Amino acid sequence: MGIEEAILKEVEEKGIEQGITLKNIKGVQNLLKQGKLNIQEIAEVLEVSIDFVMKVQNREIKNP
Repeated sequence: MGIEEAILKEVEEKGIEQGITLKNIKGVQNLLKQGKLNIQEIAEVLEVSIDFVMKVQNREIKNP
């Protein structure tokens, strides 16, 4: 694999990670607004950590 291919692969992987993170942030925000699930249930539904949900709730993690 050449340098250019390696760079493109890394950029693609970072983009996918950021997309998943943005999706998870929006999902947590939406579920928190609904108020039907507790923090643990939100984490289980979205398959994220409880810490992640709490950080979104406390606005330590926001949409960029």
